[in-house]
Order: sequence, then structure tokens, then C-alpha cells
Amino acid sequence: MAGAGRADAEFAISILGAKTQIEVPTATTLHFGQWLDWPDWLRDGTSLQGSGPLPRTVSLADDLIIIGNIIDNADSFALVERMLTAPRPVMGTTGVLSLLHAPDLGSALKTVVRAIAAQNPFVLIRLEEADGRIAISLSPPWAMGLLFQFSAMTGLALIYRAVEALSCANSAEMTVETRLVGVEQALPVLAAFQCNIRHSPDVERLSLPADWQTIPNPDYDPMLWAVAQTKIAALESTTGEPADVARIRAAIADMLSRDHRVPRLKQIAIELDTSTRTLLRLLARHGTGFHRLVEEERRAKAALLIADSAISLSETARLLGFTDMSSFGRSFRQWFGDTPGNVRKSWVGGPSTPL
Repeated sequence: MAGAGRADAEFAISILGAKTQIEVPTATTLHFGQWLDWPDWLRDGTSLQGSGPLPRTVSLADDLIIIGNIIDNADSFALVERMLTAPRPVMGTTGVLSLLHAPDLGSALKTVVRAIAAQNPFVLIRLEEADGRIAISLSPPWAMGLLFQFSAMTGLALIYRAVEALSCANSAEMTVETRLVGVEQALPVLAAFQCNIRHSPDVERLSLPADWQTIPNPDYDPMLWAVAQTKIAALESTTGEPADVARIRAAIADMLSRDHRVPRLKQIAIELDTSTRTLLRLLARHGTGFHRLVEEERRAKAALLIADSAISLSETARLLGFTDMSSFGRSFRQWFGDTPGNVRKSWVGGPSTPL
């Protein structure tokens, strides 16, 4: 039976829908698997056959299940601690290439953040500068429990090691803010950060003096840095959605949230100042269609609404643009394989709550 980590992963997959079919590099997960000596349970519940080392890329759905399996079957805190004490930063080829050959710390940081964002679309990551400090924050788009906590701590460890690798400055000037302060099992991993640790009620954040961004990298290589930038752009292109499709999807999501009814093709075309024919041709060129995008956005919104027990099922139906409960129920069963009421009962009890 799946544990809390797998339950969180399956919940994330249900919300992300079609987005979980994109291919992502295993990168850091490869290191975790090697450290754990490739246990058989690593692939449980995935589409991956065989045993031993993982492929270099997997679907986001499989990646999420693998992370859930690690949370349930291994000491995830110990893995993050090992990331912080390993001889070199534990990241994929693109991250390592960027880190080794960036012109300065600021450029390296921005690239590492872009790589984390591209490989983890289920985590919100922001890089902000204010009051003489630069901060990288990770937050969950919904109540993600252990899945978010492990992914966020892994992300902070990657960023911390990137700063450590390119900076000779005093690490005591860095600060990690986390919800894990006071959690006994997390004490060793928090100590491994070797910087200020503060409690945060809602985000995981690492901050440092903004002027550190200008610290030069003595190993800067313009040619290899250009290669690194090309690779990160390719990663973003592979894991992300084409800009034109993303623009149409955003317009659909915005209209659905604003008007609480299903957007029509002509409405979106007017919104984007284009013709319906051009819009359909563009979507076809990228292997998708207007109805498919609308259904994916309604499904994603339905998952978020059904997870909030404060919103009644009738109000959920209205917010999704349904005029009656029977049509809402039919569509919901097509999306999730069960009735809204049954899904709410199973989801409200999980995903698991954060540590």
C-alpha cells in the first residue's frame, strides 16, 4: 500500500494532469538511487521496467512516484544531508556545467534556479532582491505535504552548494528559513547548512547578501558557459510548453476563473487579438487542440476546488462553468474515475500534512 510520499505524488499527478507526461532529467534522483544501491522499490508504481540505474530522463509522473517512494522507504533527511556534505554539488550535467563555468556567482545562481524550475513544475520558485539581499524561495502551489518538503529541501541544498562552490565569503551571512525548525529528525540536515537557520511558516527560503552576485568565477570559460546556456534553454523548451500554447492556456485559465464558464474559441481568439483559424492552426502545429486545453484547465481547477472542503460541491460545479450537477458529475467521473463526493473524501484526508 502506498505511503504518505506516494500519496502526495499521486495527488500531484492528479492535479498536474497532462503536464506529467513531459520528460524530465533524473539528475539528482540518479545520485539518490546510487546512494541507496538501486533498491527494487525505487520503481514501484512507475512505468519503468527492469531494475538497476534509472534512465537519464523519465516522465514527470514517474519522477514524482520515484520521489514518493524515496520518501516512504528511505531516510530523506539523510539524503539531503549527504547532498550538503558530498565532495561536489549533486546536480545534473546542465547544472554542473553552468556552475563550473559561469562568469560570476549571480549568473550561476540564476541558471541553477532556472534548472530547478524547469525540472520541478510542481514547486513555485522565486528569485527576489530587496534590502541588500537576494533570496530564493520555494513554495507549494497546493497543500503538498512531504513531497513538497523533500523537494524544497533538495532545492535549497542545491542552491546552497552552488553558493558555497563559488563563494569564499562567510557562510554565516547566509540564512535558511524553513518550516522544519524544531523538528527533531531534521536537526542534522539543518546543522549541515552551516548558516543561520530561522523558522518560516509558509515557504522554504535561502538568502544571502546581494553583492555576492558579483563574485567572479576564476574558472569562467565563455565557450563552455555558452554551451551551458544553450543546454538550459533546451531543458526549458523540453520540459515547458511552447510560448504560444502557454499564452492560449493562460487566457483559457484566466477566463474560466474570471467568468466561471467554459471559454469559447472565438472569445479566446478575440482576447488574444487573432483569428480562430490562426489559433487552431497554431495549436495543431504543436499537437494539441482548443477543446483539449479547455478540458485540461477545467480538470486542473476541479482538482484544486475538490481538495478544498470549504467549497460545496454545487459551488464547485458553478465555478467550473457547469449549469447542473449531473453534467458536472459526468465530466468529473471522466477526469478522475469517481464521483466528486468520493474523490473529496479520499483527498481531504490526504495528501499528508507537512512535517
